[in-house]
Amino acid sequence: MLTRLRQSRAARIVVRRIGVHRVTLVLGLVQLPVIKATEVVLGRIARDHHLVVLGAPLDRFSDNAAYLYAYLAERQGPLRPVWISGSSEVVERLRANGYRAEPRWSWRGVLACLRAGTFVYSSYRSDINRWLSPGATTLCLWHGLPIKRVEASAGSTIPSHKRWFERLIEAGREPPPDYLLTSSDFVTEAFSHAFGVPPERCWEHGYPRNDHLVADPRNPPAALLWHEDERNRLASAPFTVGLFLTWRDEMVDDAVDSDLVRRLAETCGRHGGVLAYKAHYNVAPTAVPTDHCVLLPSDADLHAYLGYCDVLVTDYSSVALDFLLMQRPVVYFMPDMEHYAATRGFQVDPLTLPGLITREPEALLKALDEMVADPTSWSWKATDDTFVRMMWGDYSGFAGEAIESSLLASADRPGLTRTEETYSER
Repeated sequence: MLTRLRQSRAARIVVRRIGVHRVTLVLGLVQLPVIKATEVVLGRIARDHHLVVLGAPLDRFSDNAAYLYAYLAERQGPLRPVWISGSSEVVERLRANGYRAEPRWSWRGVLACLRAGTFVYSSYRSDINRWLSPGATTLCLWHGLPIKRVEASAGSTIPSHKRWFERLIEAGREPPPDYLLTSSDFVTEAFSHAFGVPPERCWEHGYPRNDHLVADPRNPPAALLWHEDERNRLASAPFTVGLFLTWRDEMVDDAVDSDLVRRLAETCGRHGGVLAYKAHYNVAPTAVPTDHCVLLPSDADLHAYLGYCDVLVTDYSSVALDFLLMQRPVVYFMPDMEHYAATRGFQVDPLTLPGLITREPEALLKALDEMVADPTSWSWKATDDTFVRMMWGDYSGFAGEAIESSLLASADRPGLTRTEETYSER
């Protein structure tokens, strides 16, 4: 019920007008006394560090946490994964496929969270259960790479000295994770300060959601493919263009209007292809045409279908960096680049991203039409290799295996957690 409320249009309008970060901080402050009390009590509970609970934002089964969960569940190794969700549909789907999953506030879900020595999440502890996390080792897999600024680095630079009420507001935030997943020295440096995690606690393993894109793009883990009809349409199309944009902090709807989506689909249709479209889970999707367009449902995991795309249309989303691992063409649509820079901010200059950058709809349509008409008009460059290596380091797949090894190592020395320790000003 809470998830449905968070996804409702009315709730999103209210939150956007107040400000997502303001709402989050206020809720954190309201909950702070109880959270501090639970930290004292739960911090003394003996935990099983080979029992791992995992979860994803808005109770979806998606992104890095879901891919790691699928890997661990199939491996049946010493780490025992349990998926925690507030969605009964997600729990039932996973159980029907032979996986262990528990509703967040069921007695089994609560018991799993109380016993688990490790919490692994894509965004925040609340993906699983923030209230029951004190005393566990926490690993944040995050869900993107630093094109745009995130967390403490978002917006203006952080002041070196904060007043008392600013420190009080900071106290309402979730504490930094004990460990943070990154992919390269550049990403570690950017995320270390953004998340308040020292570099030595950053695991440069790459992202498990991309392991199949490197090995076999059209063969994602079966647990992530819940929409066979959409998959079959993409698999049978002569070519597919993916339209996947990031969200804007102040917007309720997706950043692309229905007319542009229709024209993009028509462009694909003229050349015998289809347009695959999915809105970010934080915004409402735009209406799409029925012809030459495949709408991926809101609960679909994007990366399970990304390997079926031959061309990507995106903006400041780090899905571009995932897509570049396959050395396939990216067309960027950046009509609001100056506004985005002034509000959210960029970690890298978006004009340096590998691919073709457009600033207005007509330019986007023209670029896409030319690219699908003549695929040889695009080629991989040496500078693209340099950029991808800056973001991904030596990653060549096998992130799930590497994370498993690091989790096992941390399970042998759980006393090193530093949930209450602060690495940097946040």
